[in-house]
Amino acid sequence: MEAIEKRERKYFSQAFEPSNWETLEPEIKRILDKEVSSVDDLEELIYEMSELMDIVDEALAWRYISMTRFPEKEHEEEYNRFYAQVIAKSKPLVFMIRKKIYQSPFKKDLDENRFGNYLKILNNDIELFREENIPLEVEEKKLSNRHGEIIGSSTVEFRGEEKTLIQLKNLLKESDRSLREEAWKALMSKLGELKPQLDDVFDRLRALRDQQARIAGFDNYRDYMHKKKGRFSYGVGDVMKFHRAVEEEVVPFLREVTRFKAKKMGLEAIRPWDEAADPDGKVLKPFKTEEELIEKAVNVLSRVRSEFGERLDTMRKAGLLDLENRKGKRPGGYNYSLSETGAPFIFMNAVGSNGDVRTILHESGHAMHSFSTASERISEYRDYPSEAAELASMAMELLTMDHLEEFYHDKQDLEKALRDQLLGTLYFLPWCVTVDAFQQWIYTNPNHNTKERDDYFLKLSERFNTGADWSGLERERKLQWLMQIHIFTSPFYYIEYGIAQLGALAIWRNYRTNPQKAISQYEDFLKLGYSKPLDQLYRTAGIEFNFSSNYLSKLVNLVRDEVKKTGWSV
Repeated sequence: MEAIEKRERKYFSQAFEPSNWETLEPEIKRILDKEVSSVDDLEELIYEMSELMDIVDEALAWRYISMTRFPEKEHEEEYNRFYAQVIAKSKPLVFMIRKKIYQSPFKKDLDENRFGNYLKILNNDIELFREENIPLEVEEKKLSNRHGEIIGSSTVEFRGEEKTLIQLKNLLKESDRSLREEAWKALMSKLGELKPQLDDVFDRLRALRDQQARIAGFDNYRDYMHKKKGRFSYGVGDVMKFHRAVEEEVVPFLREVTRFKAKKMGLEAIRPWDEAADPDGKVLKPFKTEEELIEKAVNVLSRVRSEFGERLDTMRKAGLLDLENRKGKRPGGYNYSLSETGAPFIFMNAVGSNGDVRTILHESGHAMHSFSTASERISEYRDYPSEAAELASMAMELLTMDHLEEFYHDKQDLEKALRDQLLGTLYFLPWCVTVDAFQQWIYTNPNHNTKERDDYFLKLSERFNTGADWSGLERERKLQWLMQIHIFTSPFYYIEYGIAQLGALAIWRNYRTNPQKAISQYEDFLKLGYSKPLDQLYRTAGIEFNFSSNYLSKLVNLVRDEVKKTGWSV
């Protein structure tokens, strides 16, 4: 394993490690007490504080990574200890430093081009900060981890083998319909067993979140989170219009696709256990081992841009990848930026599927974002909004499509992979807006009960149903949301995926016309981090910040035309 050389510290010794509050507190107070008598002093204060935040953020990152990778309770206990005893305790002092910066008379002398968006971010954070919310946030963070713990540690005895829920879900791609149905029902049965636990966790989270919003002066948690996420470029009304646009432009097309699939499969209707299966009975097996997945992903990325492949290979050599699914490992996938290392860590749960190929290329897009902003000295500019972060990752999924022959040598396999990728960009959108609309209702109706919540989810499932027949499966249909980790751990972090998906399709449309220019614009966008407002970031990427019905209609037609080229006349 080859270590990556960390960025050299300017204000702190390399030996400094904020493992406890007794070590960190004096350093924050020292920064807070610094005299600022010029704009140069103010800039130095900003950079010194950013360096300290990078050190603390990376310490938290490694604790989170260990907690999600390993089942031993000690890792979760250490993460919770560090968050409660170090991160939470630092927040009042960090707030005071931010306020000191924002209220400095030298603020007006800062370079607007360099610090304008930073000050906007600071102002939003200052407006929302309430010290009374800190213990609630600590409890929320601790409680939200229970979802991953419950799902990740759950297994099912299936045909004589112990299967994780992710492994069971992967069987839904198999050609044997009876196997798929049995696997799906086993998964739903297990979720039904877990539902009381997960409902209890969520009800407690909901109460904590509603309390935070009211302390901050908001009528509901939805409005609080929209502001806390810094959604300066759009509002709740725009999101509701996006929901309708998906319902009007995407759902009808996907219902056509579903009917086409049913006909090809010789079925009267597609049932839930048929949705992930290939109509031709083909199950893609793009790799056998984690090493093979990494090697092929490096080659694909290198074809888009040599530096992209080199960066993933650097992560492999440095031990910054954990890709295979195993018992006790938390579900999902992520790219976690390591602020000081200048490289990220990629975590996922590979089981040998085509979806795993998309996941590693998706997370590699996040990784390129991390690498591209590694030299940025303002920590807030490396904490880019999700609409930008997911644009980086979703665009990479599409930019790499022309090079998937690395995984698929057979022409039919390649066509299927391309078709799955293209249709996947649209099939995701109804689920995305379902998750968001569900949360919009949950947090604007905080006193609802479990039955009302389930019933509303059922209503949304029908509204955005892409054509599957759920008759006789009402109970199972209500369970679907329990697998969506974001609802538990990252409230309202999901609609950004949908917005970014449209942006990614637009980048890919540009790439097909002028590959060199599109990649150059993509890289320019990555390098900006969050140093500019969101709409400007999208313009830098060569696209519009747009998720209107008209815009969506054009992208649906683009996908329709490209799917026809793979042999499907939908």
